[in-house]
Amino acid sequence: MKFTHLKSLLLCLLLSCLGGSTQAQRFFSVVFDKLPKDMQLYARGDDNMAEVPVSGVIELPGWDHMSVVVFRNNQRVGYQKSAINYGGKTTGTFSITPKIKAEMADYSIAVYACQTTDSVLIVRRNELVGGDFYVISGQSNAAATIFGAWQSKYARTIARTPDSNPAKTEGDTLWTNAAWSWTYVGAWGLEMQRSIIEHDSIPTCVINGSLPGAKLAAFLERDPKDPTSFSLYGGLLKRVRVAKPARIRAFIWMHGEQEVFENLNGYAEEYDKMYNFWKQDYPEVEQFVVVQSNLVLLRGDAAERVGGSVRDFLRRTKYIYPKTDHFAAVGTPGYDAVHYERSGYEEFGRRMHRFFAPRVYGSKDTDNVTCPDIKKAFYTNAEKKEITLIFDEGQDLKWPADTTVKGQDGKPLILSLKNFFYLGGDEKKSPFSAGKAQGNQVTLTLKEASNATKLSYLPSFYPDNLPLIEPFSFNIALYTGPYLLNKRGLGAFSFDKVGIGMLLPNVELSANRTFNSVILSWKAVEGATGYVLEKKTSDAGAYAPLKTLDSKTLLLEDKDIEINATYTYRIQAVSDISQSAYATVRVDLTPILGVEHNGRELTWEIYPNPVDEVLKVGFKNPESGVIRVFNAAGQSKVRSEYRAMQDWEINISKWPAGVYLLQVEQKNGFKAARKFVKR
Repeated sequence: MKFTHLKSLLLCLLLSCLGGSTQAQRFFSVVFDKLPKDMQLYARGDDNMAEVPVSGVIELPGWDHMSVVVFRNNQRVGYQKSAINYGGKTTGTFSITPKIKAEMADYSIAVYACQTTDSVLIVRRNELVGGDFYVISGQSNAAATIFGAWQSKYARTIARTPDSNPAKTEGDTLWTNAAWSWTYVGAWGLEMQRSIIEHDSIPTCVINGSLPGAKLAAFLERDPKDPTSFSLYGGLLKRVRVAKPARIRAFIWMHGEQEVFENLNGYAEEYDKMYNFWKQDYPEVEQFVVVQSNLVLLRGDAAERVGGSVRDFLRRTKYIYPKTDHFAAVGTPGYDAVHYERSGYEEFGRRMHRFFAPRVYGSKDTDNVTCPDIKKAFYTNAEKKEITLIFDEGQDLKWPADTTVKGQDGKPLILSLKNFFYLGGDEKKSPFSAGKAQGNQVTLTLKEASNATKLSYLPSFYPDNLPLIEPFSFNIALYTGPYLLNKRGLGAFSFDKVGIGMLLPNVELSANRTFNSVILSWKAVEGATGYVLEKKTSDAGAYAPLKTLDSKTLLLEDKDIEINATYTYRIQAVSDISQSAYATVRVDLTPILGVEHNGRELTWEIYPNPVDEVLKVGFKNPESGVIRVFNAAGQSKVRSEYRAMQDWEINISKWPAGVYLLQVEQKNGFKAARKFVKR
C-alpha cells in the first residue's frame, strides 16, 4: 500500500492527539458508528449469510472511497467499496455491508481509506463469524453455574469485562468464548451450543441474564427512560444491545421455583407485565420459549400451595401469548429436588437443541422432540368410571412401572403414577385404580364413579412418607418419578385443574358416490365445535387427514379419488374439552349401475341449471324423502322433507352466485346428488 507523505503526517498527528482516548470506534481520522469487534458474531439470515455493517465518517477531505476486504481463514474472498459522500464539506460519510457465510470458519475484514493511487489501512477485525443468537433468563436452573471442560471458539457470548482492565470503561463488554465467560452462559446453555456445533456446524452466541433465587418481581425493575440502566433486567438488555443481533432465534425463560418456595401468589400478573416489557425491548426475538419448572415439593401445611398453579401457568403461556412456545423440565435426569447434576443440565441442553433443530436448522428429526401437553380430558362412559386424556397429536406416550424408594420412616415406599393424578385438586386422595398409555392417549380407571370436573397431574406438596433431601429441616421432598414420558424420554407437562368433559355422541356418517367424487354427509352432533375427517385407501393402510371442518359444515365432496379403488372414511366430532369415537364408512368405487352418468337411472332431475331464481326438482312419480342443499364450502343451506310429491321448488334469487350441491335421499334409502350453478 502507498501513502502520501502529507496525509501520512496528518494521520499520525491525529493519532497522537487521540492516543489516550478510550473511544474504541475511532481510528486515525475515521470515526465508525458501525464496526465489528474481534470475535463478534453476526446473525445469519435465511440464506445462511450474515451482514457485517461498516459505516462512519472520515474527517479528512480529498479521499475517494472506503473499501473493505474480506478474508476467510486468512484467504481473501471478498471486496466491496463505498464512495465517500462529502456533500460540499470537509468530512464525508460512507457505508459498506459485506456478507459472510454462517459456518465454522474465521472471517476477518480490513477497512481502507482510498484514493486513486493511495490507500491507508484503518483497522482490521478478526475471528468474525455468522450464526445464531439465543438469550436465557430466569433463576438458578437457568443460570446453571456448573462449569464443564468443553469449549469452542464457535460457541460465544458477550460478557462483562473485568473491572481491573484499564483499557475499557466500566460499561464495556467483550466478545469471548462461552465456556469460561462471566457472566456465564450456563451448563445447559453451553451444551446446547455444543450440540448445535456438532450437529449443524453453525456458530452461536448465548447471552444469559439469570440470577439464582431472583423472584419475578426482581425482573420488573425497568427504567422506561433507559431500559438498559443498571438492574437485573437492564443488565441483560444492555449486553444484547451491545451485541446488536439482527435476529434472536429464541429467548428462553426458566423460572418459578422461588415463588413456589415462598408460596407467593400473583405470578401470572407479574409475568404479563414482563412480557409486555419484552415486546418493547426485544423486537428481534423470533420466539419466546417458557420452560415449565420442575417439582419443588414442600409440606402441605400452607392454605394452598402455589406449585401446581405456577407450573400450569408456565405451561399455558404458549396459548396466551404471541410468539411463545413451551418446554418441560419434568423428567430431566439428575434432579436433586431443586437443581440438577452437571449431567442433568447437559441432557437438558441436548433436549433443547433437538427442540429447536427442526425449526431453526432444518432437522428432519421431529418425532417426539417436544414435550407432551394435555389437550383435553373427558369421561368415556356414562357411568363416569373412566377418563381419557388426549395429548398432542403424534406423541407416543409410555406408562411407567411402579418404583420403590425408601420412605421417611425408613421402609420401602411404592410410587405408582396412577396415584399422582388428582380430582378436584384433592391431593390427599388416590381416586384411580389403574392407568395406561397408548399413542397420544392416556386412560385412567376410577375406583368408583365420580362427578369431578377438574383433573390435575403431579403434586403441589409432598405426599406422606416421601423421602426428604438433606438437611431434613428444609422440608423439601425428593421426587424423581415415575413420570409420564414420551418415547424420547421427555416428560409430559404437569397440569393443574384441567376441565373434564363428557364423551361426545358418535357421528352418523353416510357416503354417496357420483361419477367422479365421493360425497360425505353427516348429522350435527350437539356440543361439537368441529369435525375431523380422515381416509385410507386400503384396509391395511393408515388413515391420513382429509380435512378439519367447523360445526356448521355437514358435507364434504372428495374429488381426490380413483375409479376401481376402495376408500374407508372416518369422522370424529371434537370440542375444546372432548371428542367422539370414530364413525367409519367404506366406499367401493368399482363401476356400478345406478350413479348418474351411465349408471342407475335417476327418477328425478333438477332444472333449470344454471338457475337465476327458482330451482326445481321434478320426480318421475310422486315420492317421499329428504332434499338437502349445500354450498361449495360444504355448509348446509337447505334441509327439506318432501312427502308424496312430484314437484319441489325453492326460490334462491338472493343466494350468492356459485356452485351448489343438491342431494336427494329417497324413502327407499337410495341417495344421489347433482351440482347446479346459481348465476
